Amino acid sequence: MRLYNISYFLREGIHSIFTHRLLSFAAMGVITACLLLMGSFSLVAVNIESVLEDVENKNEIVAYVDETFSEDAARAIEYEIEEIDEITEITFTTKDEALESFKESFGDESELLDGLDSRNPLRDRYTVKIEDIRKTRDVAEKLRAVEGIAKVSERSDISEKIVQVRDGATAICVVLILILMFVSVFIISNIVNLTMFNRREEIAIMKMIGATNGFIRFPFVIEGLLIGISGAVLALLLQWAVYEYVVAGALSSISFFETVPFGSAAGGIALMFFATAVLVGGLGSAITLRKFLKV
Repeated sequence: MRLYNISYFLREGIHSIFTHRLLSFAAMGVITACLLLMGSFSLVAVNIESVLEDVENKNEIVAYVDETFSEDAARAIEYEIEEIDEITEITFTTKDEALESFKESFGDESELLDGLDSRNPLRDRYTVKIEDIRKTRDVAEKLRAVEGIAKVSERSDISEKIVQVRDGATAICVVLILILMFVSVFIISNIVNLTMFNRREEIAIMKMIGATNGFIRFPFVIEGLLIGISGAVLALLLQWAVYEYVVAGALSSISFFETVPFGSAAGGIALMFFATAVLVGGLGSAITLRKFLKV
C-alpha cells in the first residue's frame, strides 16, 4: 500500500469521526464503559488471587518428631523429608526453640512457664511449605510414612476451601468478563451497523464511480480502530483513577487487606483493553461493512 494512500485513509478516518461525531462518541462511550466493567472485574480477580496466595504462603504442615529421638537423630531424617517432591521449604525447630517461642507468645506472663525448662513437654518438629496446597493431604501422608515422624499437623480442609474459593472466584470473573465482551461486541456492532446504514448512499456512490472495496473499507476500518483505541485509552485512565483514588483509598483503612498496586496489573489490563478495542472497533467495522459493499 502506498504511503499517500495510508495518509488519505487516516485523514478520511479522522474526518469521518468528527463528521459523524454523535455516533462516533456514542460508540467510544460504550467501548469505554464496557472496558471499565471488564477491567474492574479483572482487578477484583487479581486482588482475590493475591489474598489467597498470601493465605497459601502462610499455610504450613508441621511434622513432630518421635520424642524418643535425640536432636541429632531428629536432624538426620531431614534428607528423607527433602525427597518429597512437593515440599519447597523445610525448617527444623528444636523442642527448646519451640518452648522459647511459646514463652514469647505469652509476653509479660511468660514466667508462668519457667517450670517447663527442666521437663520440656514439646517435641522437635519440622515445618514444611508446599508448592501447591492442593497436595496438602498427600504431603501429610508421605510425612507420616517417614520413620521418626510421630504426628503430622495439617489443615487440608482449609487448603481445600482456599482452592475452592480461588477457583470459584476466578471462574466467576472470567465468565463475567466474557459476557461483557460479547455484550460490548454486540452493542458496538449495532452502532457500527447504524453508522453504515446512515452512510449507505455515500458507499453506493463510491462504488458506482469505480472505487474498489478495499479503498472504501480502509477509512471505515481506520475510523473504527481510532474510536476503539480512544475508548481504550480513556477507559485505562479512568480505571487507574477509580482504582487508585476510590477503591484503594476506601480499603486503606482495613489493616488486614492490602490491595494490589495498579502498576503491577496495568500491563495486563492495558493489553486486554487494546486487544478488545481493536477487535471491536477495527474488525467489527470491517465485518459489518461487507454487506453494504454488495451494491
